Amino acid sequence: MKNCILLFLTFFISYSQERTVTDTIYGTENKNTTLFFPSPIKKAITGSENFVFGYDEENPSSIGIFKASAGQESNMLVITENGNIFSFVVRYQNDIKKANYFISNAMAVGNEKGNFIKKSEKENRSTATNTTTDNTVAPISVNDYEQDYATDSIANYKNICRKEIEKAPFYNRIYGAKDNIMVKLKSISYIKNDLYFTLILKNDSPLDYDINYLNIYINSKNKKRNTTSQTINYQYKFAYNLPQKLYAGKTSEVVFVYSKFSINEKKILLVEMAEVNGERTVTLEIPNSLINNPK
Repeated sequence: MKNCILLFLTFFISYSQERTVTDTIYGTENKNTTLFFPSPIKKAITGSENFVFGYDEENPSSIGIFKASAGQESNMLVITENGNIFSFVVRYQNDIKKANYFISNAMAVGNEKGNFIKKSEKENRSTATNTTTDNTVAPISVNDYEQDYATDSIANYKNICRKEIEKAPFYNRIYGAKDNIMVKLKSISYIKNDLYFTLILKNDSPLDYDINYLNIYINSKNKKRNTTSQTINYQYKFAYNLPQKLYAGKTSEVVFVYSKFSINEKKILLVEMAEVNGERTVTLEIPNSLINNPK
């Protein structure tokens, strides 16, 4: 708490006389809102317990996951390793319209060292954005701006995920099922320091299955998990072909991408898929031996 207070004091003392640019991020409970930053995330603080921002503190990454529960709007402060400070208004939305936000350096409200974007850099952007002539950071819409680095990264993930789906199943007997709804592990692949989990979702029932959420947790063996009490699940970097509905008699495949990780013999990876306005919740347990020895 003391560090948080010092961080806020540093921020306000350094920038209280400067005009800041704030964008709005929307989140919900059962879907991830992903933020892509131009530099690894160093620190993040939300102004209310209704909002959670997850990021990798041990192996800093430029990707963060935002979730929200119902309540009044608040704010969120993010500092990246290059010293840039980003300020956002955060709001809960029952059904989010946008799941990915691409953040540029130009959206920073300032820098820990008191550095601002040079005038020449602003002028180069003036043809595409509305810039200012003072020392404030030029505003760029978070909803419209996509950086080349993020676009290239997503394109690479998509390409690998497509190849994973085209492969034949490696596992055949690792699945969870309920009332003719199945979640089956197809493969786990280790590619370029990332783990790719490919799941087969199958609906053999006569009713369509509207997916409320498809979450993955790290859980202790033989210990039931009350997922409704979880603030944030084990976050993936990217999800490919994640459906909102499983039509009756149809099969779909989804790929989740994670930074490399391992778990000990006392834990498992728990996959849980829940239905909207239904009780056909399906769980799948993946043993640590498969995660620690991907193919």
